[in-house]
Amino acid sequence: MTPRVVYSIPRAVLHSTRDFLAARGAAGYEGCLLWVGKQLNPTGVTITRVHIPEQVATSGEDGFSVDLTPQAHWTLTDNLAPGEMFFIRVHSHPGCAYHSSKDDANRVLTHNGAISVVVPDFARDPIDLRQCAVYELDLSRGWRRLRSTLVRRLFHVIDEEQHAP
Repeated sequence: MTPRVVYSIPRAVLHSTRDFLAARGAAGYEGCLLWVGKQLNPTGVTITRVHIPEQVATSGEDGFSVDLTPQAHWTLTDNLAPGEMFFIRVHSHPGCAYHSSKDDANRVLTHNGAISVVVPDFARDPIDLRQCAVYELDLSRGWRRLRSTLVRRLFHVIDEEQHAP
């Protein structure tokens, strides 16, 4: 069995994420962003920053959704420095956190092991990954929700002066 990747996430990344998602939510829309990082070793990733791609959000009788524009999809990798990669997609929902069928089909990240985090309540409260729905992409089985005990083990919030494990 392949060992799981452990993600170190700076507290500032969580704050920037919440600021963006809460602002979108206050306007009545979902938001979407990507966490950029570097793979330190086969089982360790440090998230370094947030990337907010161009997106279109809709809300109406059919519900809420957010999609990247075609231009954003075509130019995603233009926003990476050498050694960087998009590891985690984060988006918000107006209520409960879950992966909708549209979320399953609307893949921004397509590599095996990609992570998708859904933040509840338009990020009204500070982001606590234990309160989010966290999914991992298994290319043979699709998006699989991670149990909260596994989320606690795999995602470490760090202060800037701390170093990744």
